[in-house]
Amino acid sequence: MKLIKRIFLVLLILIVVGAIYLATLDGKFNVERSRVIPAQPEVVFDELNDFRNWKEWGPWYEMDSTIVATYPKNTVGVGASYSWTDMKGGGAMKTIAIEKPNKIDQEVTFNTPMGDMKSNIVWRMEKVAKGTKVTWGMKGELGFFYRMAASSMEEEIGPMEERGLELLDSVIQNKMKVFSVKSHGIIEYSGGYYLYNTTSSKIQDMNAKFQPMMHKIQNYVTANNIRVSGSPFTIYHKFDQNNGTTMFSVCFPITEKLITNNSDILVNYLNNGAYLKTILTGSYDHSKTAWENAYQEIEGMVDYVADDNGEPFEIYVNNPENTPNPANLITEIYIPVKKVEVLN
Repeated sequence: MKLIKRIFLVLLILIVVGAIYLATLDGKFNVERSRVIPAQPEVVFDELNDFRNWKEWGPWYEMDSTIVATYPKNTVGVGASYSWTDMKGGGAMKTIAIEKPNKIDQEVTFNTPMGDMKSNIVWRMEKVAKGTKVTWGMKGELGFFYRMAASSMEEEIGPMEERGLELLDSVIQNKMKVFSVKSHGIIEYSGGYYLYNTTSSKIQDMNAKFQPMMHKIQNYVTANNIRVSGSPFTIYHKFDQNNGTTMFSVCFPITEKLITNNSDILVNYLNNGAYLKTILTGSYDHSKTAWENAYQEIEGMVDYVADDNGEPFEIYVNNPENTPNPANLITEIYIPVKKVEVLN
């Protein structure tokens, strides 16, 4: 009996000492990792703001194949949530606050045998020279009996955040490369007046010349309060692939003929006519593919051929300034065609 009492006393002392020791520990933790992703903040924000996207880059899916996610009706924005079950129990996450496109605050709850554990998730998107600096953080305070684990949270969470950011980067890059080319067949384009400036250059130098020309007309339109009637476009007067040269005009459609006071910016009229219309949805990097597809379609036509006396053009329905994700850019391509003459 005395032995049992002594054992009980020792255990009691150990419990008291352990409790005192735990009371001296700080259960708070704050673990963050960052990565520069070559994309605009809006693109990163949109990927993170919808919980349904998380299954594509969440690092925990690599660690646990038993995870089953459940999504409610709302998975986007403030109040959005989702839950999951796994071999350890499961949990849930919800979005608390957002500041588009720079900040998302969330709360995660882990279901454990000792009760629910809640932590805060922080996402920060900062525009930098090479894209967006994305910071993923988790912070909180462990319960009394878990305080000893607080010191190891850096080692536990840090690598997971690093891997998640790596996968997030890869997913975003792949999504930004998505494109499609769709033919809309032969259409009758109505034409109209347009402001333009023209240059000749090597094909490889087109991009370097295009932006200054575009900005020059845009500034002229703004300074003179000119009302444009549509999206800007480029007319290709010549495109000599053999010699690698081109002559093109950057244009803004206008509602009426104007007399300009700038020798570099003039007014012309685009006549109506028949065109093959092709739409590229995606980055301008895929323009060559879209143009090649369009010309191949014309070559396969029976009733129409390309009109070599006409000038093809492309309209920029939107642009990178108002469309951060290149996969959402829309370019309309118009190639002049004429009917095949049938000899009797």
